[in-house]
Amino acid sequence: LMGATLSSISAGASVVCSPGFNSSDFFKWVEEFKPTWYSAVPTIHQAILREVVKNKDIIAQAPLRLIRSSSSSLPTQVMKELEEVFNLPVIESYGMTEASHQMASNPLPPKVRKPGSVGLAAGPEVSIMNAEGKHLAAGEKGEIVIKGENVTLGYENNPEANKTAFTDGWFRTGDQGYLDEDNYLFITGRLKEIINRGGEKISPLEIDEAIMNHPAVGQVVTFAVPHATYGEDIAAAVVLREGENITEKELREFLLGRLADFKVPTQVVILDSIPKGPTGKLQRIGLADKLKHKLQAEYIAPRNPVEETLTVMWKEILGKENVSMADNFFYIGGNSLQANQLVAKIHSQININLPVTFVFSEPTIAEQALYIGNILLDELKQ
Repeated sequence: LMGATLSSISAGASVVCSPGFNSSDFFKWVEEFKPTWYSAVPTIHQAILREVVKNKDIIAQAPLRLIRSSSSSLPTQVMKELEEVFNLPVIESYGMTEASHQMASNPLPPKVRKPGSVGLAAGPEVSIMNAEGKHLAAGEKGEIVIKGENVTLGYENNPEANKTAFTDGWFRTGDQGYLDEDNYLFITGRLKEIINRGGEKISPLEIDEAIMNHPAVGQVVTFAVPHATYGEDIAAAVVLREGENITEKELREFLLGRLADFKVPTQVVILDSIPKGPTGKLQRIGLADKLKHKLQAEYIAPRNPVEETLTVMWKEILGKENVSMADNFFYIGGNSLQANQLVAKIHSQININLPVTFVFSEPTIAEQALYIGNILLDELKQ
C-alpha cells in the first residue's frame, strides 16, 4: 500500500491493480497496460521467471524500466536472472509496518546498487546495535535499529512489547545485519530465525544462498528442526526448477565443501511447493511442524548383513533401542563427535577407511550400507 500504491499516486503516476497474482496472466497485463515497473515479493518474482520463455516477445515489445523487490530477502541468483531477462535494474528495498513501510532501498543507476544489500537508509535513520544498546561500527553484525518520524511510537495496549522494542528512542526491528563502509545495509537474518546448533549461530540465509547456486534449484527455505543433543539442527525445503531432477543425497554432496560441514542441512525435503504465509512470504518459523510428516521416516528393518552390522553400531553410539534404515543419523540425535566414533567403528570392524564427511553425505543406514557394499564388491573384483 505504501511502497507501491500511495507512493506512485503521490508522484502523479498511474497504478494498475490486478485482481490478485496469477503468473500465467502477468504478461497479458504487461502487454495490455504497458507498466514501467512492478513491485513484488521474491516468491512472485520466481514465479514470473518461470513464465519468461513463453513471453519473450512481450518483454521486448513492452519493456519495463525497473523492478522492485521487498518484503523478504531476494536471493542474489534471482536478482541476476531478473536483470538479465528484463535488461533493467532490480531495486531491493527493506520495510516493515512499524516504519510506515520503507526503511532502506537501493538507488537507481547511475548510483550504486549492491546485490545482497537492501541499500541506503530511505526514510528513518538506520543503525546497528548490540544487545547492550551500543551502536556498532561498519562491518559489525548486530540488530538493525531505526529512528525517525515514520517510525511507530509504540504498540497499542502492549506495554511489555514496548519495553523490549525500544532502546534510547531507537526501535529494534528484530532483524540481524550490518552496515558496510558506504552505509549500505545488509540483512543476515531474523534474530528469531537464527539457528542455534549446539552453540553455533547459523544464518539460514547463508545456506539458502549456497543451495540456490545449484542449477536445478528454483526455490529454497532453510529452517530449524529440534535436535536431541544440539537443541536445533538444520533442514531445508527445496523446490526444483521445471524439468530438473536431483536427489537429496546429490544436493548434500553439492553443499559439502561449499559450506562448513556443520552448516550442511541434515535433511533436505524436495517439494512441489513450499507452504507460504498469507502475504506470499516463505516463512521459516513453524515450517518444521508443517513438514513434520516429511521429516520423520517410517521404520524399515535391516535387509542385509551390512545394514545389520551398521544398525548395531548406531544403537551403541546413539544409545537407541530401535533405528530404522531410513533414519537420519543427525536428526535422531547424532553429532559430529559421534560421527567420528561411527567412522572409527567401521574402520575397526569392517576394515574400511572413510572420512567423517561420509556420515554427512550418507546420513542413513541404507545409504551407508550401499556405499560400503560397493567398496567391498570392488575389493572382491580385484
